[in-house]
Amino acid sequence: MDVPNDWQIEQAHVAWDDLADQSNHQPQHSTQTAQQSEPQPQSQSPHTHHLLGIATHLALEEPSPAPAPLSSWTGPSFNKANNFYGDHLPKLLPIKDAEQTRLFELYRLHMVSFELNQGDTLVFIDYPVHHKGVLDYTDCNGIVYKSQKFQVHSSKLLETGSPKFAELLGPTYQFKIQRRRKMVNKLPDGIKYLLDLTPPSEGDELVFQMTELSLTPGIIKWWSSHILNGVDPFLVCGHDDICKCNRQPKGAENNKDADANAEHDSATPTKGNANTSYRLKPLKLDPERALQLKATNKNAYEAPLYRQIPDYCPIRHRNGIVRLLMLIEGKGCILDSAPRLFTILKLSCLFECSSMLTDRVTQWIMHGENTAFIEVLPEEALQIGSLLKIPSVMDSAFRILVNELALKLADTNPANNNAHSQTTIFGRRLGHLPDELSNIVQHGAQALVDRVSEINKTYTNPNLFASWDIDEWAKLQVTEQLLEQENNPMSQIALEKLRLLMSALTREFTHAWEEAIDSAPVDTHSTYNGIDRDRLTYVEPKDFDNMTCIMMLFNPIQMLLCAVPYNDLGVELDNQRWNHSRCKLDGYTHKSYSGLVQEATDALDDFLACTPGLSNNLLWSRILALGDREFPEMGTRPSRRPIVSLNTLEAAVKDRLRPLTLSWRRENFWPPLNLTRHLLLTLTENELKYLPLWCGGNDDGSGGVFGDAIPSADLLVAPNGPGPSFHTGHTISTPSSVCGSIIEDMDALRVWGSTSAASMTQDRRIAMESSFTLGESDVEFTDARYAMPADHQTMGEAVDMTVETTDSESASAIEALSSKRDDSDGDDCMWDSDGSDDTIA
Repeated sequence: MDVPNDWQIEQAHVAWDDLADQSNHQPQHSTQTAQQSEPQPQSQSPHTHHLLGIATHLALEEPSPAPAPLSSWTGPSFNKANNFYGDHLPKLLPIKDAEQTRLFELYRLHMVSFELNQGDTLVFIDYPVHHKGVLDYTDCNGIVYKSQKFQVHSSKLLETGSPKFAELLGPTYQFKIQRRRKMVNKLPDGIKYLLDLTPPSEGDELVFQMTELSLTPGIIKWWSSHILNGVDPFLVCGHDDICKCNRQPKGAENNKDADANAEHDSATPTKGNANTSYRLKPLKLDPERALQLKATNKNAYEAPLYRQIPDYCPIRHRNGIVRLLMLIEGKGCILDSAPRLFTILKLSCLFECSSMLTDRVTQWIMHGENTAFIEVLPEEALQIGSLLKIPSVMDSAFRILVNELALKLADTNPANNNAHSQTTIFGRRLGHLPDELSNIVQHGAQALVDRVSEINKTYTNPNLFASWDIDEWAKLQVTEQLLEQENNPMSQIALEKLRLLMSALTREFTHAWEEAIDSAPVDTHSTYNGIDRDRLTYVEPKDFDNMTCIMMLFNPIQMLLCAVPYNDLGVELDNQRWNHSRCKLDGYTHKSYSGLVQEATDALDDFLACTPGLSNNLLWSRILALGDREFPEMGTRPSRRPIVSLNTLEAAVKDRLRPLTLSWRRENFWPPLNLTRHLLLTLTENELKYLPLWCGGNDDGSGGVFGDAIPSADLLVAPNGPGPSFHTGHTISTPSSVCGSIIEDMDALRVWGSTSAASMTQDRRIAMESSFTLGESDVEFTDARYAMPADHQTMGEAVDMTVETTDSESASAIEALSSKRDDSDGDDCMWDSDGSDDTIA
């Protein structure tokens, strides 16, 4: 009886794949090239055609649906939340009303004594007097700030829970302040307390307060978020307390870079009249224009002179105290700029009453597009979230800072340390963190680097498939080990074909990994272009580079710290169906996977048909039964089922990979953090544990979260009871009770399905017991210890009185322990001579 050649089976298999492909309407790669590359026969007999049709019918797999996707849609909106309400919020106030509100707030500040004129506490705040350059210390309208004296309620000050106010209202301070103000026994009617809240003029306290109240460069520049991020101007465009907006030279009104972007309006403020605020127009830069500005060393916009404010201002300091007291009295004040909010917040911390600002600050940060504050200024956001205990703010800022620092820690090129000393790797200007917050960020970043490094190590392992519990792959491994035990030409051919198939299937994944993780990203990728546009809302042109250019220098660990490579890996895997794809193994790219499966199946059947003695081999019978295959006979092929189901194996492999390729997806993130969508912000519990308890972390303030984790008891690294019996889990493991071979492992676990089998727990191993056993010398020592002591040995008498067993009983127990026992299970036990059933293991 004629047996069809390998190429006939492969050709029929490929032809069926094309039909199955058309029926499923899957946009996969065509297999016509694979069909043409195979050698074509000169002639075929009708009988061969008949056999081919039968064999093809038996060998074909049922068409299976495509596995669930491993990737998401890529494009300009990749990893961007589309349901963010901030895109549709109306303006808080029209421009005209906002300007009138701002001016009214100035008048309230100058005449605060008219509004705060009730209460039992008289407050003094002295302002500095300037004899020269008076106009340099005035508000927008040129009005000079004068010293303030107003009244507040002591009960409201104490309601804040501030120990500072309680101390100021105490008798010690009141005695001092009344003498200093020369008001002893001269208090006005209804006044019980005096408070002098004027900041110190010298000394360490002044230095401390100046340091706390100094604005960061990001806070000073946050007014520009209106033109760059679309933030409501009523939240960020307020003026500083010392302002020259109405006295700005006309030359500053003209922007030298008015054509910063030809297709967009200029960011230059335009002045309508003396009572109208400077109206700022949105500015949107594209990457090409930003690179041009970088080459010419120009900025995207020119900041007006009145926006160039100092980091510390004595007037701002004093006005902040007035506004804080207005808030305590329930009078309210507008928070129309980041410098004002930051100043009041820091003052509330100095007076130890910051909790009263939690709701107001949260509303300010979380309003609409102003959530960009967390992404652009995460250092400041982390401090605010920590001070006011705002979980959403602190958690989001922590994720961003951890990822940015992890990118630097993973950089193995020391030359890049100086290049990014002032910026992150992606160009954001760095802020400053206090030591305590910097510590938790560093620990979180190191934990993230360790986890990602382990991911890279795991998925670049050539034996990756073997580490997964995949039945189809285990069948191939068992078949490989069975063939290794045979020694004839046919078994060697079958072994080579099988190993080629396994190498080719492994290469399918490693090729996708190399394309997505180990290779530079595609420059024309619309996803990266959209991310670059978002980055330009906070990265200055002088610090800007295309994301693709930056990532070209990344190592695999750094690539895995970004979100896009994970999705690119999923796209590579989604684009390939193994039944319809060509092999990517060097030297075999002209072959298809289905063809390699058929070749391995034919070679195995030929070997088994030529070795009929193996039909009685239990292991071969079992492994064939797992694949619903029969033992072939010489000259016949009763079963043409493939040695492995490509569809089943592909589905199993992709099921294991899906959690990785989709690990970048953000679930329940609020705010959505769209500007940092290129970062891997999906941290695990191990990285987030450094956050405080109220923010979902494990830091309770004791510092225990920074120590080494206590090993789990089930890993045999903890004591299993009192006494000397202590299993460390770090000693040499004993041989397996079954066998270390995967053949016997399959034999025990899969073939017979026995309930007693070798343990497959990856993190558990049998360790040598480190307990000690008493020998003959120990018996003599014990007998001597319990012997009658000399008269001068009082301690021996005391010991003798505490012994509850006789010498013979102790000796019998020790001799029984030291004797050689014939226990089949190898268990060590100690027995008591009192006949009890208690044993000590």
